[in-house]
Amino acid sequence: MDQNIESEILEKRKLCKVLKVFKIVSFIGIFASFVAFMVVSRNGYELDSAWLLIPALFVGGFFLFSYMETNKLKDLKELMGQYVVRSVLGERLHVIEYMPNGYTNEAFLHNCPILPSFNNMDGSDFIHGIYRGVEFTFSDLTLRTETKGSPDGEFLGDNVVNFKGQFVTITSRKNINGFVHIQERISPRREIGKKNGILSNVFSSGNSQNSIMTGNVSFDNRFDIYASDSQLAFGVLTPQLMQGLMGLEGLLEIQIAGNMVAVVIRNDRDLFELSNNGRDNGDMEEYRQKFRDELSDILKVIDVFGMNTDLFQ
Repeated sequence: MDQNIESEILEKRKLCKVLKVFKIVSFIGIFASFVAFMVVSRNGYELDSAWLLIPALFVGGFFLFSYMETNKLKDLKELMGQYVVRSVLGERLHVIEYMPNGYTNEAFLHNCPILPSFNNMDGSDFIHGIYRGVEFTFSDLTLRTETKGSPDGEFLGDNVVNFKGQFVTITSRKNINGFVHIQERISPRREIGKKNGILSNVFSSGNSQNSIMTGNVSFDNRFDIYASDSQLAFGVLTPQLMQGLMGLEGLLEIQIAGNMVAVVIRNDRDLFELSNNGRDNGDMEEYRQKFRDELSDILKVIDVFGMNTDLFQ
């Protein structure tokens, strides 16, 4: 990578940290000023209205620095993505499109039956590429349900994260007439958020008795299988594919329909991001290796399907 680009990335990183410090100081100042006013008032002192400018300045500073930090982080993400992440992607796959601050089409996500319902979202690192002859897309996603507070202030509103993880689509070379739905069971110790997607409601863990049994005890204990046709499920779920799925990490939900495989991975992670460890030592190789490891996790998912089923042959 060009030395000037590397220096620019590090400078932007430092600027973001400075803005974050100013934002935190402003936030503390808001409460500190109000506490000071309360203490002074209790002691019987009267303050001139001009003193109210102090918390107002802190409030203004907080929103200003928050806005500036958000924009600078987006700029840093774009720069890091185009000059570091893209080069890492190019080592392993043919990149058709890469958007550091982009994500999968929102209308498509709303219609995806294995995702929970949502009315607010953000995402990053949209990748459209070809790996070992298999076309795929990827993006990090965070899906939320936001409710507004009541005008009288009785209800303050809420913001619930329904999903945080990765969404992968893989285009197969064969069309299947029907669907196969593979849903990992949620145990209490592994539960990550509430699953309230269309199929997740129908195929809840309480309906595991309706799951198709494959005969692979370990697989059947971990996954519920539903399909439009049981013979279709047996045709798709080869022993090699089941073994490959058992080796994947994260809470998985998969739908195979038409010529597409959609994979949802709930792991509360956001890949291809700069760490917040405070180290800006000028060595970007550490980040490159981090991104390589994360890319390997994605490609492992594609390999499981591309190499263990005839859908991609």
